[in-house]
Amino acid sequence: MIINILLIIMAFGGGLAAGGALAAFITLINLIPRILELTATGKYVKIYQNIFALGSITFTVLYFSDFHFSLPEIYLALIGGIIGMFIGLFSSALAEVLNVIPVLSKKLKIKDELKYTIYALMFGKVLGSIYFWIYY
Repeated sequence: MIINILLIIMAFGGGLAAGGALAAFITLINLIPRILELTATGKYVKIYQNIFALGSITFTVLYFSDFHFSLPEIYLALIGGIIGMFIGLFSSALAEVLNVIPVLSKKLKIKDELKYTIYALMFGKVLGSIYFWIYY
């Protein structure tokens, strides 16, 4: 019984640490302000923040529950597109903040071949995703 309580406390603490790190990371790359700037919807900042928090909580609960539902393929395609846009925004913001591409091109001395590096990263991401979808 005591071991179970300790495991619950440790799992809760780990979740708090991971969630706090994710929130700090998203704050660091200014994801929500960038979306507000791109869409010119700055007056709706509270709505964006609430939707982000609600989505995080909802999908955490759905992930750990045994809840299943089926949707028509058109809805799945729409949801997949929206999730893909979010991941694209997230990863491009991360790359911009960390200056991954300029640092990589300077270190490897490939300024003239930079477009090929970007294409290689893009195709690697796509092929990795397709592999993941097919085999997992």
